[in-house]
Amino acid sequence: MHVEQTLIEAIAAAASEFQNDIEVELEQPAQLIHGDYSTNVAMKLARVARKNPLTIAETIKEKLERRRLPVTAIEVVKPGFINFFIEWDEALADGDEPQALSSSGKTVIEHTSINPNKSAHIGHLRNACIGDTLARLLKACGENVEVHNYVDDLGNQLADTLTALLQTDSDSVATRFGDYCWDVYSRLNEAYDKGTISTSIRDEVLHKLEEGNNSTAWLGYVVADKITSEHIEEMGQFGIDYDLLVWERDIVQRGFWHTAFQKLQQSDVFVKQDSGPQAGCWVLRMSDNENEESSEHQSDKVLVRSNGVLTYTAKDIAYHMWKFGLLNDDFAYKEKWPGLWTTTSSGVPATFGRGDAVINVIDYRQEYPQKVVKQALAAVGYEKEAERLFHVPYGVVSLSKQTANQLGLETEDGKSVYAMSGRKGIGIKISELIQHMKEAVRAQSTDASEATVEALAFAAIRYNMLRYNTTSDIVFDLTEATQVTGNTGIYLIYTYARANSIITKAKQAGLSPEGATFKGAEDAERALLKHLAGWSTVKRKAAASFEPNLICTFAFELASLYNRFYSQCPVLKAEPLEQAKRLAITERVSQQLERVFTILGLPSLKKI
Repeated sequence: MHVEQTLIEAIAAAASEFQNDIEVELEQPAQLIHGDYSTNVAMKLARVARKNPLTIAETIKEKLERRRLPVTAIEVVKPGFINFFIEWDEALADGDEPQALSSSGKTVIEHTSINPNKSAHIGHLRNACIGDTLARLLKACGENVEVHNYVDDLGNQLADTLTALLQTDSDSVATRFGDYCWDVYSRLNEAYDKGTISTSIRDEVLHKLEEGNNSTAWLGYVVADKITSEHIEEMGQFGIDYDLLVWERDIVQRGFWHTAFQKLQQSDVFVKQDSGPQAGCWVLRMSDNENEESSEHQSDKVLVRSNGVLTYTAKDIAYHMWKFGLLNDDFAYKEKWPGLWTTTSSGVPATFGRGDAVINVIDYRQEYPQKVVKQALAAVGYEKEAERLFHVPYGVVSLSKQTANQLGLETEDGKSVYAMSGRKGIGIKISELIQHMKEAVRAQSTDASEATVEALAFAAIRYNMLRYNTTSDIVFDLTEATQVTGNTGIYLIYTYARANSIITKAKQAGLSPEGATFKGAEDAERALLKHLAGWSTVKRKAAASFEPNLICTFAFELASLYNRFYSQCPVLKAEPLEQAKRLAITERVSQQLERVFTILGLPSLKKI
């Protein structure tokens, strides 16, 4: 059993005198002098038992000392903390990490979901990196995970691109269809602003898309499919993949909304407005303070417009009912590429959807529409499903002034952050970012092979998208992201390569960690052992909070601790007993970094 689980179970048993089923929390003190683990359970019990927490802590300590635990000492300190000093030889005998428990349910994660109207930019990449890492993290925790990529091929954005292709041209040289569409899309919006092209043309194209089975609709399907394929190929370079593509047109054509509409009509909160600006619209009432809500939020609640046209939110509600298996209907499916399936108008049955939990990675500006979907599920009696629908919001990605200059954008004095705008054609395509990142890596790592440069470039980009709290906005800076020191993906990979270089040299010299003992470990060694032991807690917290940045923080601290250990504690030149111990620690660090890299989607380069 893992050391944390062993301690938690022992503490809970010892505390049962005061309260059964007490939730025991362990933390790792910042300073080694306070132990390897600590608990505040005595202070929590003091409120229930109405006793001094120090007295309770001493009682628990006495009971724990009668048990065989992997500790060298247990101490009580004011105002009631119980600190544990670990016997690492015994604690690590059963392995560094508890076995993941397999889940009988399924978690459906939707991420990326880019409008299929032009090439993807780095904001889209942040979405995909977060979603893919969450999927990897939950799988590492034993969850059954299914990844969806939703394609809105009936929306305004695709209608704009179709209008642009039919009404404008671009003289810019493009090597990909999405890049060409990027240019004509921005040209069209310029024409809208100047009044040389009317948005009524776009509205007619949108109507044709929604109507289906006409020349415009078929052209739209071809454009959306081509651009989506480019998106998927681009994300694949970062190790990001999907199980299922869900096309909005298939939701409409399968009549999912009809079933959802009937269910919603049975609730008291789904009504047809008789008067006011929303007269004739079917609306989901969400609060008693609707007059205080913004016009944007008011429009989010409109599910069917007065002309009978469905809003995006209506289709999203139907889609989520399908995700949870609540419609008694299903798509047809076909395999688009090996391992990647897609919904289709005619195909074969498959077992997609029917999730026990649903996670949507969508930017924070979609927080209110996501609430509308939850409210709709609850309104028709699916309270359990509504509680199991989670929105993972993320902040926008902007550019630093230095990076904007490097990428050829116009900059201004006194302005340090530069936002992206697809309408204006301002932004960084993922393909452009990759090329610039490769150049930056080559400049930093002049001796690296081209394969290594490419791997480091993708790692630097991906890690930089993940190391921030998801709701934080990112100001992306090329120079910062490619540093070989500091909190970067490249720093982690260099640390991993350093550890593996030591392991390789040790094997070549016939050295091994056999017989290693961690008794009398120095502070730098003990700090590493302590940090390694905290992995399962970090992984569990990251999965529960949907925060990949916690994994990044753990990895960066591990790399920093190892490099400090490397500078203070010679491995290959140490005395035999010290040598075995330090080699064992090095191997554990290498193995742990591999686990982290698998979750973060970083390459395990043993040599650079």
